[in-house]
Amino acid sequence: MTYKVRFAVLVAITVASGAVGCSSNEQKQEYTVPKSLCGVSVPTDALSHLLPASGKKLTADEAEGSSDDVQLCKVTVDDVMVLTLSRERIDAGDSAQHILLSQLSIARPKSAQDGSIAYADQAAVSLVKCRGAGGEKEDISTLVKVLKPARPNESAMKSLISGYTAALNKQGPCKRGS
Repeated sequence: MTYKVRFAVLVAITVASGAVGCSSNEQKQEYTVPKSLCGVSVPTDALSHLLPASGKKLTADEAEGSSDDVQLCKVTVDDVMVLTLSRERIDAGDSAQHILLSQLSIARPKSAQDGSIAYADQAAVSLVKCRGAGGEKEDISTLVKVLKPARPNESAMKSLISGYTAALNKQGPCKRGS
C-alpha cells in the first residue's frame, strides 16, 4: 500500500512540475484591446478573438493622408502589423461580396444584413448606402483584414464588421465632413 501511495505522489509531482514548466514558457496577451478603430466603436470581444493571443504592446493608428473620403487604420502588436481597416467612399452599385473577391480574392464569402456585409475568417467588407437629396449616389465601403500572427475567425469577423458598421451608421457617415 505504501508503494502505491509513493508512486501516486511521485506521479502527481511529476505532472505538476511539468505543467508549471509549460505554463511559465507560455506568452500571454499583455496589451489592451482598443475600443475603437478609425474613430468608430468596435465590439472588443470580437476584436480580441482576431488579434494575436500573445503580445505586449498594441498600437492602433490612423494612417497619414486619411481624409473624409479615404481612411486607413493599422493595428500592430509588438511592432508587427496584424490588422488593417480601410474605409472609403465609392460609387454606388458594387456589392460587398464583389469587393471581397476583387480586393482580396476571397471567392465564397458568407453574407449578412441583406448582402451589405460579406465576410470570411480573415476578412470582411460592409457597405453603407448614401443617397443624397441632390441625387448623389455613393456608398461607404469598410474592409477589415487580419494578417499573421493575428487569428482568422469567421464568427469574430462577422461580429466585428457588423458591430463596426452599426456604430458607423450612428455617426451619420454619409454627411460630408463628419
